[in-house]
Amino acid sequence: MSGHVYLITEEPFANEKSGPWTKIGYSKNPPEWRMNANLKRGNPRTLIVFDVFVYQTQTEARKWEKNAHNHFNQYLHQKEWFNLKPEEISSWFVSNGAIKRS
Repeated sequence: MSGHVYLITEEPFANEKSGPWTKIGYSKNPPEWRMNANLKRGNPRTLIVFDVFVYQTQTEARKWEKNAHNHFNQYLHQKEWFNLKPEEISSWFVSNGAIKRS
């Protein structure tokens, strides 16, 4: 069964100085389900699925999620949220052979 590594971003409020915030997560389900199921609850900002990378197995997807967390650890804010632009993270995945969902 395949797995997904996804990047979700928060749209900042007008004139907001914090961020950018990007979540690096893993899901066996489509990331939109994960986002709508519980990430939007209690969050006043708009969330957007920026990129999704598909892996042949859930084990491989979890491994690459962990690799990304380790690689970007210095930018970690809370749990799986990183103070980085999603383009930077996406580029790292692609440079490591990740395939974007079509």
